[in-house]
Amino acid sequence: MTDRHTSNSKLHTLAAAGLVAALCSAPAAANEAPMIDTTANPASEFLAGETLAFKVMRDGSQIGHHKIRLEEVGDELHVEVDIELEVNLAFITLFRYEHTNKEIWRDGRLVSLETRTNDDGSEYWVSATSTPEGLSVEGSAGSFIAPAEILPTSYWNPATVEQNVLLDTQRGGLLTVSARAKGSEVIETAEQIVDARRFKLDGDLKADLWYAPDGEWMKIAFDVRGSTIDYVPVGPHPGLRTAHQSSQR
Repeated sequence: MTDRHTSNSKLHTLAAAGLVAALCSAPAAANEAPMIDTTANPASEFLAGETLAFKVMRDGSQIGHHKIRLEEVGDELHVEVDIELEVNLAFITLFRYEHTNKEIWRDGRLVSLETRTNDDGSEYWVSATSTPEGLSVEGSAGSFIAPAEILPTSYWNPATVEQNVLLDTQRGGLLTVSARAKGSEVIETAEQIVDARRFKLDGDLKADLWYAPDGEWMKIAFDVRGSTIDYVPVGPHPGLRTAHQSSQR
């Protein structure tokens, strides 16, 4: 997974995961159509207070965690992302990464975003607010107006695989992406077995994403600097529930 602004960042891929309406809402080509329910309103029929939790693995060894908490507050969906990573050699810390992200959604659209990132000592931030003109974004990459329907790179929303452009949650820039369906794979945890759909992201982000048939985010994996980063879901992932209706259509 690469970012055109920070191609030398050791683990910048995780900032984009900080692991989540559509600027280009057209689905993938017919022979690559997602076999998951991406039409659900993520603010409907979901279990308040649920958390999606992952162990973050580097070449088979755990280096940290990625947690996403979803909570319904009135007519809004509040999403809080917490990522903490640390690579050590004996008692020496070689790399540290911390990312927090708070999203507020209303009627299926992102209305507020606040993120802070410590990428091994380099600080980044993003602040975005819905306006009549679109999503007003300020951050380390500058200021601009993004389309009102844009999705951030937090991946919990299964409509991520339908997008051509995503909002970078580390710096605030726009990332060009495409997704191809790669079939089904079984993902197993202590609590559940899921026949998840796999999608390959290309463009400014290069990674593989897995979603359950009803849209729950199950996994991400990518290669960086000769290492494989792989997410392992912890516990059941009940944060999203299929609403069978779209706030986007």
